[in-house]
Amino acid sequence: MNKTLITSLLLAAGLTVGSSMALAGDQENKAQDIAVTDKALAISALNNMSEYLSSLDTFTLQGDANIDEVLANGQKVQLSRSVLIKADPPSRLWAKTSSMYSDQEFFFDGKTFTMSTPDLGYYASFDAPATIGEVIVKAKDKFNVELPLSDLFLWRDNLDAADGIDEAIIVGVDQINGISCNQFAFREKDVDWQIWIQRGDTPLPLKLVITSKEEKSQPQYAVVLKWNTASALSDQSYTFTPADGDHKINFEIAEATK
Repeated sequence: MNKTLITSLLLAAGLTVGSSMALAGDQENKAQDIAVTDKALAISALNNMSEYLSSLDTFTLQGDANIDEVLANGQKVQLSRSVLIKADPPSRLWAKTSSMYSDQEFFFDGKTFTMSTPDLGYYASFDAPATIGEVIVKAKDKFNVELPLSDLFLWRDNLDAADGIDEAIIVGVDQINGISCNQFAFREKDVDWQIWIQRGDTPLPLKLVITSKEEKSQPQYAVVLKWNTASALSDQSYTFTPADGDHKINFEIAEATK
């Protein structure tokens, strides 16, 4: 093979490799641009939903939840729970969770927060801050008590910023109970989560799935939501009244705050 031909082949090979590398670089840059755009659009949709939630005066919310519980042997079992919430933001809330094993009720009337187990006859209270979002934070941070569907109120009060989101993508269009939704998926340090947001002028969250990454089995919490934003709720009491025989106990202060 003559020198000229060898040189030509080497140049051709170099050009081919160089072109492939340039193409790969372009594809990587495009993928990064798409990821950045998807994240911006997903977070924008989340902010739009939060803004809409903050515009609601009163509402009733029903949720059907499935919760993974990890047994001592590592096996996951799925438990069902229903949630009913009646809210008059920013400072009044009643909620109830029900399962085959127990019921819990939560009361917040603007001054006092109370959690009760009516089937067992016990309740506990603390002096509450002014808003539902602040109550959620105090209950979690000081007493390790989580209110049902608390993320919705944190989003509403802008107390759960998007700073913790590492990645976000647009999954696509889906339907929840016959209602058209946009589906988004988010990644954070300890959890992956998905949300389905109603399309159109009423961007309500209709489904939420949270996957914990702190455990090897990655248990999930999934809930489908039904909203009534026309509720007057004039007959709803947000103040807890103990029944005869109920026993008051004290919240146990969370270990981290001792």
